[in-house]
Amino acid sequence: MLLRDVWKSYKYLGSSISILRGINMIAYRGEVVGIHGPSGSGKTTLLKIIAGLERPDKGEVIVDGYNLNMLDEYGLALYRNNVCSYIPQDFAVVDSMTVYENVEIPLLLAGVDAGVRRKKVMEVLEYVGLEEKASVKVGKLSGGEKQRVAIGRALVTTPSVLLADEPTANLDWSNAIKVAELFLDIKKDFSTTVIIVTHDARLLEYVDRSMNLFEGVLKQISSPKL
Repeated sequence: MLLRDVWKSYKYLGSSISILRGINMIAYRGEVVGIHGPSGSGKTTLLKIIAGLERPDKGEVIVDGYNLNMLDEYGLALYRNNVCSYIPQDFAVVDSMTVYENVEIPLLLAGVDAGVRRKKVMEVLEYVGLEEKASVKVGKLSGGEKQRVAIGRALVTTPSVLLADEPTANLDWSNAIKVAELFLDIKKDFSTTVIIVTHDARLLEYVDRSMNLFEGVLKQISSPKL
């Protein structure tokens, strides 16, 4: 994954506010990258640009050979459902649906056959430790379990890149460690590139490489672990 000279600003009360300023970044296949920074530093905007949910004002984002600038909205939708999965901070799970139904959503959107869907969903639920709660409504789960549902839904299409926005913000530290370790398992078992943005510096102990985003500028703060 490559970001080259990415800029993003928003209009507010007639003024232009710079959110990202000349972001350059490389993330390798099968690597967990942690991006640390305070609230308002541009972390969520950066993830949304990588996910194709927002477009940069300037610069390039290239993931698995796809230049996102060259994709129309339909192409970006296919990209998000096959190449790059995004987990928002609020998990975006549907409380009124079961665990199984939530994880199945991307496969339904992709038109996957019912038999294949069931096999994939149950494999993923076993992987994230929720197979026994497949028929439970998500609204009845704990915060840590909801996060695992969101991870399972993101993982069911076997994406090349997994993006997580403040994945432990609503969890106690014990559950936060479990989620961080699950991301490490995912990168090892699936060779997935995992990008985690967080304001909690403690999570950086669980990544391969860490970066700092402050006032729209991204800097590497640790080298890749060997």
